[in-house]
Amino acid sequence: MSVVDDALGTIFGPEAISVPADGIPTVRVPLAELLSAVERVRGELKHSRFVDVTAVDHLTREERFELVYLFYSLEQRTWLRLKARTDRDAPSITPMVPGANWYERELYDLFGIHFDGHPDLQRIMLPDDWRGHPLRRTEPLGSEPVDFTVTRSVYARD
Repeated sequence: MSVVDDALGTIFGPEAISVPADGIPTVRVPLAELLSAVERVRGELKHSRFVDVTAVDHLTREERFELVYLFYSLEQRTWLRLKARTDRDAPSITPMVPGANWYERELYDLFGIHFDGHPDLQRIMLPDDWRGHPLRRTEPLGSEPVDFTVTRSVYARD
């Protein structure tokens, strides 16, 4: 185990930590502890570079959205992922991590996740009058029929 893994176990407890196939240590935290977890990741663990936040819609779960935060430590050259589940609302990390601003707005727009405390939560990809959130699994897929009828092959010999 590395120094980061030891520190993760001490801070979050070994039961909250997993290492998936991509090798990035992943910490699952309760939503109520998300802000303090981000502070500890950036402070104590020195993963100060915020890289990304995205979401996964697990339609059949009670807390259907899983927020996935990715951090990097330039000093240690290691990645760290935080995960938290929510049904719709989550605290905004933008006041402490300004780089999360547009990522949270994107999740609001495409998933409908509301970030409490965000300074300017509004749609950024879809028109204001758009109804629904296209990345939710409850949205219709939508399609456009394509006619593949060919009367004569371009490869046929006459």
